[in-house]
Amino acid sequence: MIRFDKLFEILTGKFPSFMQGAGITLRLAFFTVLLGTMLGLIVALLRRSHAAPLRWLMNAYIAFTRGTPLLVQTLLLVYGILPNVAALMGVKFSKLFMCNIALIFNSGAYMAEIIRSGIQSIDAGQGEAAATLGLSSGQSMRFVILPQALKVTLPAMGNEFVAIIKESSIMYAVGVYELTYQANKLASTNYFYIETMLIAAGVYFVMTFVVSKLLARLERRMRLGETT
Repeated sequence: MIRFDKLFEILTGKFPSFMQGAGITLRLAFFTVLLGTMLGLIVALLRRSHAAPLRWLMNAYIAFTRGTPLLVQTLLLVYGILPNVAALMGVKFSKLFMCNIALIFNSGAYMAEIIRSGIQSIDAGQGEAAATLGLSSGQSMRFVILPQALKVTLPAMGNEFVAIIKESSIMYAVGVYELTYQANKLASTNYFYIETMLIAAGVYFVMTFVVSKLLARLERRMRLGETT
């Protein structure tokens, strides 16, 4: 049975802990979407390169990332690759930073596929028209095709943002103090797991709901701009 009195008690008494975890979750999601989109754009463009080794490398990256669990990638990077890279550079990476790298590494592959599909959705005549105006292939991609492709892919990118907010909960497994970690830590001390996790679920829902509504509003504005 759910103890609603305890649920309210935990929510009011430990509200700052939940908000601290939610803040780290949003920070992870924000930088992942920002840098993951940049990585995805680079990967999507390199997949169109005339250099076969570059295309093979980008395809291998996407295949590996999409074919392995995020948790495995995180453990591999946080406990294996990134600490060795930091040692070679003579620096120390924080666990939060390394987890962000793991999320960016994962998201970049999905963003690359989203952007690739957006580019392919643009009519080939757009590039031909740009060429007749004297634009190079690079300029055509930058000024004509990519702006339209990014507009087309905005809903899919929004879905990826929402997914990252939820997927960041995996980072509790490596000790990052995000929302799931904070909730699990509280539940292990108060022994009210259902009530504590219900609060965490509610916070996740609020975050994803608000982000979804903001992205939907942005999409409507962009569509309105096209019709005016």
